[in-house]
Amino acid sequence: MITKNDCLLLLSELKGQGVNTDEQFAKLLKQSEPTIETIAFINENRQLDLTAFYKKLKKSYNKKNSKLYINIVKDIDDPVDVLTTLSALETQVLLFAKGLENKQMFLRHARAEEISLVLHNYFKTYDITNCIKLLRLIKSDIKALEIVDKGKI
Repeated sequence: MITKNDCLLLLSELKGQGVNTDEQFAKLLKQSEPTIETIAFINENRQLDLTAFYKKLKKSYNKKNSKLYINIVKDIDDPVDVLTTLSALETQVLLFAKGLENKQMFLRHARAEEISLVLHNYFKTYDITNCIKLLRLIKSDIKALEIVDKGKI
């Protein structure tokens, strides 16, 4: 989940690199949450780590190396598939974060803590509901980033 504060920080970084961010700053300050337009602006000027991560997952799927991407974007309700998909996603998020400058921001954007919490809750209660809801939310994140990145994911 990309927060308003994350966007303000990223816009500040872009401004420091000479990008005119005044209009985006003004719009964002009036809003409670960032819009797709703001996220697209940031992504056009500095690719979001989350965008790069989902591109990597899709590329791996297209090369027939992994089914993780397709398991996220298709609707799955089988508890075993939901759990293994979330677990695999959590592992891939951690591996991808190793090479990043701002690991904490990426982990938040990739919903790492949420994945961990729903898996932990499942192992305590055996209720799969929150796992399915989170997987659908992550699917929505991917679709939103595809719009932001103009379908390049």
